[in-house]
Amino acid sequence: MRHEQSPDFQVVCENVNGYIGVCSCCGEYNFAYKTILITFQEEEMLQFFDWLKEGQSNENDTSLRHGRNRIYSSPHGNLFLVFNDEELDEISALHSQLEIMLQAKQILSGRKSKF
Repeated sequence: MRHEQSPDFQVVCENVNGYIGVCSCCGEYNFAYKTILITFQEEEMLQFFDWLKEGQSNENDTSLRHGRNRIYSSPHGNLFLVFNDEELDEISALHSQLEIMLQAKQILSGRKSKF
């Protein structure tokens, strides 16, 4: 979060409502979507996206007054993340773009080590 103004911070993927960026000096990722900003190390971020995918089951389907219907309970007992299906589709698209970038990074780093 502190690194977004740094020249070492790079936006990896984005859409109209959010982005995923990374600080190349410390490896911290930012996931920003609408009013949410969460920072992670790479593995934690990937676990977060897996958690979101798992929560798309009908078990978490509850209509709320403001148009959200997917409720995710955080590790803090009084904090919940809520999304609607369209928002989850946008987040899923960001995640897909990120996966492509991470795969490309892995391929390029593998090629570098062979030379």
